[in-house]
Amino acid sequence: MHFVNSALRFISKACAILAATAVGIAAVIYVAEVVARYGLNNPLNWSGDTGSYMLCVMVFLSLPLVTRQRGHIAVTMVLEALPQPLFRKVTRVLELVSATVLMIVAAFVLDLCIRQYHQGVLTTMANQIPRWWLTAVMTFGLVLSALNFIAPADEAPEDTVEF
Repeated sequence: MHFVNSALRFISKACAILAATAVGIAAVIYVAEVVARYGLNNPLNWSGDTGSYMLCVMVFLSLPLVTRQRGHIAVTMVLEALPQPLFRKVTRVLELVSATVLMIVAAFVLDLCIRQYHQGVLTTMANQIPRWWLTAVMTFGLVLSALNFIAPADEAPEDTVEF
């Protein structure tokens, strides 16, 4: 079990690095768009499309690490009022329910991905790509997040700010 947990941690961190790379790509593309549009008077026709695609990648590849660190938004007023042993049990049940919901959603998205692949569906942007590329990333992120809900939580990094 330790090997599986270590593998999940490694894959989640690798996905977060890819998500950060997608943020960097989107930023560079938008700067290039501004320079091309206002400096060269020749706008790029693909920058908005690529930025939208990168947004999908950013969200669904950063989700597993956020889930692993339990960094998602949660309203915990009721849970915090519970005695500590009950708090841990209820929290674990909620994590398992969340994992189940994520797996159900992932199954629907996977079904959609397979249909898009077989039908050759493209995005509706000016520069089209196969839509299943995006839904495959979504499916991967959802499944990995569900598995991270089942795995023991990692401690949040020290530089995390809590409000």
